[in-house]
Amino acid sequence: MPVRIVAFDLYGTLLDYTKLQGIVTEYSPMAEAVVDAWRARQLQLTNAATSTGRFVDFDRITLLALHEIAPRFMLKLASADQKRLVDAWAQLPLFPDVRGALDGLARRRIPCAVITNGVASTARNALVHAGIEGYFSEVYSADAVATFKPNKRVYDQILALGVVESEVLFVSSNDWDAMGARQAGYRTVWVNRRRSSLSPRPERTISDLSELSLVLDDDLAAR
Repeated sequence: MPVRIVAFDLYGTLLDYTKLQGIVTEYSPMAEAVVDAWRARQLQLTNAATSTGRFVDFDRITLLALHEIAPRFMLKLASADQKRLVDAWAQLPLFPDVRGALDGLARRRIPCAVITNGVASTARNALVHAGIEGYFSEVYSADAVATFKPNKRVYDQILALGVVESEVLFVSSNDWDAMGARQAGYRTVWVNRRRSSLSPRPERTISDLSELSLVLDDDLAAR
């Protein structure tokens, strides 16, 4: 079946959360380590919420993760500082390869959607801030099903558009996310931005989104 819609993960795929280091530098000389630890704990908490069935929205988890890693880096954060750092997740810049890839999909008349663990309103605000909200027909959030990716129910929200799994190409820079979508029956592309190794791999692997057009060309050639 041809690809009828391309669905993207948000954080780390379209939006560069490593740029949080700029604001974190104001609070710690170890900004890179702080952001890495914050992101890792954020993902650990979403996994825990999924496995226990105790759903807490992603904004709350982001704040909880910050609270938990702060002592390790001797971060002294007032309430206003915490809010500023959490709010920065809605003000992230695009990766340089994003707009070109989205323009290419628009030329092919392939609609796009976002499937994210993030809170829907925060995700939409982030797309608006990045200037790419017009490319996306829908934003599907984990909030709507009260669980996080890689639970199949999060991905399956896109089926409301009248497509089947094999007509959806899901694109993520998170290996666990791409693998989760593949196990749920979706076609997948892993954007290996960090040039890491993974076995088994998702269906397709690319180094950045400039290669997404090649995947779609291959799809056309295979028909």
